[in-house]
Amino acid sequence: MTKLQLGVLTVWIAFTLSAFGYLIKDRLVDFDESNKLAGIEYQQLSGYLLPYAKPVNRLGQNTLLHFSTPSCECQQYSEKHIENLNKLAGANNFVIKNVVINEHNIIPSTPSVALIDESGDVVYFVPYGQGLACSQTAGYAQTMLNNYLKGYTANIVVKEAKGCYCNVLIG
Repeated sequence: MTKLQLGVLTVWIAFTLSAFGYLIKDRLVDFDESNKLAGIEYQQLSGYLLPYAKPVNRLGQNTLLHFSTPSCECQQYSEKHIENLNKLAGANNFVIKNVVINEHNIIPSTPSVALIDESGDVVYFVPYGQGLACSQTAGYAQTMLNNYLKGYTANIVVKEAKGCYCNVLIG
């Protein structure tokens, strides 16, 4: 390989890596970039999210809330997660509700999901996954729902994750 070819190859590799970094920079964002969930635990979050479950949710029934924002390109990457969750939740008599929001004081990003238990408490509030296209994991939500169905309740509010999320404006 000549010095010219080596130089061209080096420039091409540097350009390719720079372009890749530029293109993914906007896709890997913090789930709670604005720190809306700082100091918020599941008890407080329950008070904010329970109204979205009503009037459908009656005490004594589990509810799965899917949060989305209009024109969020990241929603497409969560569709498989949503489909799997709905299948499992539906088979276990959960109320399933889709909530479209434009702005909110507590919900930091979408797509995200919450499980409200039969007593009205948040069992978990999480993004569907993390990483590029939120595909790095099989899904936080799927794992949490499976654990809940096995009798494990941890009341988890995920505040730190990086992935394809659309930040929700403060209302």
